[in-house]
This record gives sequence, structure tokens and C-alpha cells, in this order.
Amino acid sequence: MDINRCYNILSVTPGSTDEDITRSFRAMAMKYHPDKNPDKKEWANEQMTILNTAYSALMSYRFKEAEAAVEYEEYENREKAESAAKEAALKKAREDELRGLRDEERREYLINRFVQIRESAKDAMYRYFQYSLYNFHRRDEYSNRRIYDQMILTLRKTYHSMKKLTTLTDDRELLDHFNVFGKLIFDFYRASECVNIIDSYNDRYEVEAYRLYRKGDDFLHRGHKELFFDRHNRGYIDRKRIGPDIMDAEQCFRHALRLYAESSWAVESQIKLDYIQSLKSYINLFFTGE
Repeated sequence: MDINRCYNILSVTPGSTDEDITRSFRAMAMKYHPDKNPDKKEWANEQMTILNTAYSALMSYRFKEAEAAVEYEEYENREKAESAAKEAALKKAREDELRGLRDEERREYLINRFVQIRESAKDAMYRYFQYSLYNFHRRDEYSNRRIYDQMILTLRKTYHSMKKLTTLTDDRELLDHFNVFGKLIFDFYRASECVNIIDSYNDRYEVEAYRLYRKGDDFLHRGHKELFFDRHNRGYIDRKRIGPDIMDAEQCFRHALRLYAESSWAVESQIKLDYIQSLKSYINLFFTGE
């Protein structure tokens, strides 16, 4: 969907913060919800699908493309701005130095940098489960909201750092690792923004779609919690748990898209299905030896 159209649908502007967009989305969802329009439910379902699609597309765009969004570029004072300028200059000097390294040295540098970025992202995803931020009610609490916002900021920075790494090499093996992990970060973010609470039980079709979606989401939750939380606490990955859970989740979301393609839950189902593909690629590439 065209990004300008997304802004128009959600009645926001490019200068709006992510919080502004979420607030507008929730207000419009209340307006167009089928329960609020009992005499024209088909129209209401269509409007909700358009609204969900626009919100998902816009938030994904701002995460993936709008790297210089105002809310992430504000500095509290001049000292921080000067510090950021020095850091940028140092970063450029390092990149210039990197271009002059031999192939083996360049590869070692990129691997070490990748590990740093990956660990930062994994730490952010760990906090997602540590503070139960998948629970929207807990996420909306003031202290948890700050943790969630910081988590998203970290993921956003690591995503763009990963994209930067792909411009510094043509080594196919390294590029596979950078691209797979970069896509995982992006799809994890998209999945974390998906609604997982139904707000009405009056439309049977929507209820059945939600139940199948939620069943898949429960399987998915166990699967990626094992990967990004339980594994780190335990010290190793339990393939007997993660494999079946991810497979069952994938089956549920595929069924949901086939049986309830017109449901307002179709958008979330597709996002979760995309995330599952990223999880599978990540596991296959990074855990083949475990």
C-alpha cells in the first residue's frame, strides 16, 4: 500500500510520532468496528481490513525506511549532539579503515561487528519476554511502555546497522547471515505490533477467525520464547519443543488465511506467517550444529 495513502487513511502526517499513529489507529478502529456498524457489517469488516493493512504497512515503513525519524533524532542538549557528531566521524573513519584492510582482516572485522549487533538485538528480544511485553495490558503500563519503546529503538538501530554491513562485503556466506538476521529483526518487530486481543464476540465469522489465529499465536509464542528467552536461561535450544510449536503455528496461520481470508485477522495472520518463515531461516542457518 502506498505510504502517503497510509498516512491519509490513519489521519496522521509524516511528522506524527509512532504513539500518535497508534492512538489514531485505535480511535478509528473503534469507529469502524463491526459492532459499531451492525447494519453494514460487510462494509465495516472491509474498513477494518484497510485500516489494519495501512497501520501495519506504515509502522513497518517507519521502522525499516524512515531511519531519521524525528523522535529518534532528538537530543536533550548540545553536548549530546556534539557527542553524536564525534561518534559519526569515528564511525566513518572506521569504515574508511575497513576498506583498506586485506580480505581476511575485513572478514574478521565484519564477523566481530555482526556478533556485537546480533547480541544487542537478542538482548532486546530477551527483554520482550522477560517483562511480558507481548501482553498489551502490561505493555501499556508506564514503566513497561518505556522498556518496550527502548526495545524497539534497539531493534531499529540494529536493523539499520545490519543493513549497513551488507554494503561492506560481497562475501556470500556473510551476506546470508546478515540478511537472514536483519529480516528476523524486522519481522519480529512487525509480529510484536500485532493485536492479539479480540474486542467483540458478536460476529461469528470474526470470532472463528480469531480463535484459529490465537491458537497459532499460542504455538508461535512458545516457539520464539524458547529461542530468545528459555534457551538463554537454559544454555541450549530444545529442538523437541521449538520444531513442533513453529510447525503447528504455521499450519494454524495458513488455515486461517485460507478459511477466513475476508476476516480482519487476515492481516495479522500473514504477518505472523512471514515471521515464522524468518524464524525457520534463522534456525536453519544458525543452529544446524546444535
